[in-house]
Amino acid sequence: MAKNRSEVENPILTPLFPFRKPKAPQISYTKCGCGKPASYEVYEDRQPHCTECFEEALDSSTFIMARRLNGGFDDAS
Repeated sequence: MAKNRSEVENPILTPLFPFRKPKAPQISYTKCGCGKPASYEVYEDRQPHCTECFEEALDSSTFIMARRLNGGFDDAS
């Protein structure tokens, strides 16, 4: 004879919340090394930097190349 669902399920092993598939990590190339969103490219290899890290790079005694990510001088936007 068919049993009720409550008779078959073990309440200890039955999850209270439905299983959710974990989200894939989002790869973003516009994040600074500190984790904040980047708005500048700094140095010859165009490292992404946030505003605070960009200003810290400007305070260095060596010459650096810098440009904005959005609306820069050589992008097609």
